[in-house]
Amino acid sequence: MTDLPVFVNGAADGTVNPADRGLHYGHGLFETMRLCGGTLPLWDWHWSRLCRGTAALGIPLDRETVWNDVRRACGQWPADGVIKLMITASSGGMAYRHDGGPCNRYLFYRPLPERRDFMHLRVCDYRLPVNPRLAGLKHLNRLDQVLAAAELPPDRDGLLLDTEGRVIEGLAGNLFLRTADGWLTPDVGGAGVRGVMRDYLLAEIFPALGLAVRETGVALSQVHAAQELFLCNAVRGIQAVTAIDGSDHPLAADEIRRIKTELARRLPCFAA
Repeated sequence: MTDLPVFVNGAADGTVNPADRGLHYGHGLFETMRLCGGTLPLWDWHWSRLCRGTAALGIPLDRETVWNDVRRACGQWPADGVIKLMITASSGGMAYRHDGGPCNRYLFYRPLPERRDFMHLRVCDYRLPVNPRLAGLKHLNRLDQVLAAAELPPDRDGLLLDTEGRVIEGLAGNLFLRTADGWLTPDVGGAGVRGVMRDYLLAEIFPALGLAVRETGVALSQVHAAQELFLCNAVRGIQAVTAIDGSDHPLAADEIRRIKTELARRLPCFAA
């Protein structure tokens, strides 16, 4: 797929300005989106998160311009795959000070990853710093994830805790767990990413099934004792967790199956 164009500010195979603030300071955000039959089924949810992020980072953003870029790119790429949309704070300003100029827009395509319905997790030694100002955003500063990923073998995903010892998320997805008290998902108000699939499940799928879920602080002991566990993101959908740190986790996935079935009914690209 190396012959497929990368779009820069709407132009196929456009050039990157070496003064781009995303390159120098990580001043930007990105969305990783599932492309299915030439459409982006979660586009509105991605756009909502992108708007929250650009507002927080002071980056101007125009929906029509970005959407025109996306449509143009999708017309030249395969109908199914993964699109990465990256927004940076352009190249204006002096050092750390941004002049508020228009953003730069980048679009990349890659094929869908190999399907994995089950995940084996390893608790990472690296701890996420607590920073409520940036928590929840899909910003370009991903060194926390890079350092955590360096600990992992290829067949494991990471489980990330913060510096206070609270469980936050998977390396590339949000965590949901069913305990004796019901469904929980870690609060990401101090660290971690507020995932698009997480938002969709909380707003649409859990209510449709009559399942209550709480966003709260989660201890590692609760994860080990959970009756059901899954990770989710906007590319892979839902993946049940079957082992943690080399120990099998009891696979009681009755409610996970219900959640996956309802998700697939609404968004067939995530069909089980």
